Amino acid sequence: MRPHAILVCLLFALVSRAAAAPTTTQQVSLQEYVAELDRCSTVLSASANDPAALRKLRMSLPDQWDVNVGGQTYRVDTNWLADGLVRTETAFHGDKTALQLTQAQIAVHRDAAEALSKAARPQSLEDSRTKLNKILAAKDFQTSRGPTWLELLRARIYDWIARQLAKLFDRIGLPHGFGNVIAWTLITLAALLLIVWAVRATARAGSRAEMDLRGAAGAGQDAHYWFSEAREAAARGDYRAAIHAAYWAAIARLEEMKSLPEDRSRTPRESLRLIRRESAAYAPLLQLTRRFELVWYGYRSADSSDWNDAMQQLETLGCLRPSTPAISAS
Repeated sequence: MRPHAILVCLLFALVSRAAAAPTTTQQVSLQEYVAELDRCSTVLSASANDPAALRKLRMSLPDQWDVNVGGQTYRVDTNWLADGLVRTETAFHGDKTALQLTQAQIAVHRDAAEALSKAARPQSLEDSRTKLNKILAAKDFQTSRGPTWLELLRARIYDWIARQLAKLFDRIGLPHGFGNVIAWTLITLAALLLIVWAVRATARAGSRAEMDLRGAAGAGQDAHYWFSEAREAAARGDYRAAIHAAYWAAIARLEEMKSLPEDRSRTPRESLRLIRRESAAYAPLLQLTRRFELVWYGYRSADSSDWNDAMQQLETLGCLRPSTPAISAS
């Protein structure tokens, strides 16, 4: 199976599993909720430069906490904390913005929890929200950003792979440390395989690349028409257009002579390959083709000398009589 097909299957399995996974809820008291926030804050501070520990903490989080306070249940979604952990995991080394922002959010949630225990919930929650807005408005957090969809997807893929491999290693009795080494080795090999495949695909595409000059001229025009167009363009000093028309005059002439089949969808190089090298038409057509590609598609400037040379090649091909004068602005 090709690497991109493997990746598509992996993403499909991940999305399907995520869609089917039920929401996990943890029932906690207010004190337990505060303890959980403190635990997260401690791990975050101690493991700011340890993505594996941050990932383990994120995977241990439920989708939501149901906090029981005086017979009432308050539902607290953990997405804000999971997103903060992803930001911290993917932050550049030395960038503490994501860490500080997540710690500030934990502190605000902890203040709100403590406010509930003092029976001043509405006012305290509003104060906490105001405090959080002030923190987020600070200069340090102006450049902070949430995780991109690609970062979230990558984190979920890694988590899913880690969980599946952990289950496999548990079944065969391998230690988790050894299992992690194998898991990351497999992930690294898969990434290298994708890179090699991409490089080889690009190289193959480059080796097949050829200037596509299809449709450069309208069909149904004869050699006389194109030669007239070339002379008119040269008369007004537009040598680029003159070279373009001169080339198609040569192609039309060769088609009229049955040296080429009538097919204006061919590229210039394809037309040239249809002419035998020993043919008298090969050398002048080769010269015209090179000049046409350089001037028309390579945007090289053209002058009267280019036009005079094109006229000589047309004369060799029989597109005009030897007595026909070249038109030049010089």
